[in-house]
Amino acid sequence: MSTLASAPLTSAPRPPHGGTAPMPPVPGHHVHRIEAVLDHVDAHLADDLRLETLARLAAISPFHFHRLFLSWTGETLKAFVRRRRLESAAGRLRHCPDEKITFIALNCGFASPEAFARAFREHFGMTPSAWRSGGWLNWHTPVHDRGTAPPPAVEVRRQEPADYLFMRARGDYRRAAYELWERFLPVVHSLGLGDQPLAFIGLDDPAIAGTQNCRMDACVELPPGWRDPGVRLPRHRVGERWIATLPFDGPSSDIALGWRTLLDEWLPHSPFSMGEGHFFERYEPRAGVPGIPFVRCELCMPVQPRPL
Repeated sequence: MSTLASAPLTSAPRPPHGGTAPMPPVPGHHVHRIEAVLDHVDAHLADDLRLETLARLAAISPFHFHRLFLSWTGETLKAFVRRRRLESAAGRLRHCPDEKITFIALNCGFASPEAFARAFREHFGMTPSAWRSGGWLNWHTPVHDRGTAPPPAVEVRRQEPADYLFMRARGDYRRAAYELWERFLPVVHSLGLGDQPLAFIGLDDPAIAGTQNCRMDACVELPPGWRDPGVRLPRHRVGERWIATLPFDGPSSDIALGWRTLLDEWLPHSPFSMGEGHFFERYEPRAGVPGIPFVRCELCMPVQPRPL
């Protein structure tokens, strides 16, 4: 993800854990530096993520960066880094059975397997082994806990490199996503990009992170040679990679069932493992648009061939 430019993200989020009073507002130019740091953390969990290092990346003094980060996210930088390391590890424990726990711990930024096991138990209330063995089922019960129809055929294909223009929001996917698309789609059409594919990226797993911590991006794929007329929305580039895709056509509230089909029914028995990068929903404009009660899209998950 590239460094974020100026974009209309100036409202302050609600504090975590059910608070109701809004946090003090953060200036827009600082918001985008902070969001860029959040993306950097997700992409470099095993690296040096101390306050001084990330404050330097944001070009803000450590003292002010700590204050601004807390005001914007509702948690300290240390708490955010620890939570994202644990959530990333929890996701890989669940969906990557071939990866050893020690490998996951070190690649998610923990100094030792012992430190990882201790932190994991404190956060999730069980050992990493217990989580992997099915304990994750007791951590979160999906809202739509009912059977699914026989899954459609999953297609694995090569995704070409692409550039995206995007707008970000935070909160419960079921509510915030609608509001995000209501703001983003008029911008897309005003730029003459209404016939371009759209994508919705959920950067956090609500079953692990909690709904209040979820970040999301509404994206439009840019055609080759597109020139920014000065809208100054952030952009990011996705490189070439393999993705597994599953068609979805139905109530947007049931998209979680499609993801469960990919992750729990198809992936464990496929010759692929979960790849690097975020999952996303892909929308073809002629087939329908996101942000409405009934949607038609592709659920897309980065994958990589399992080692022989």
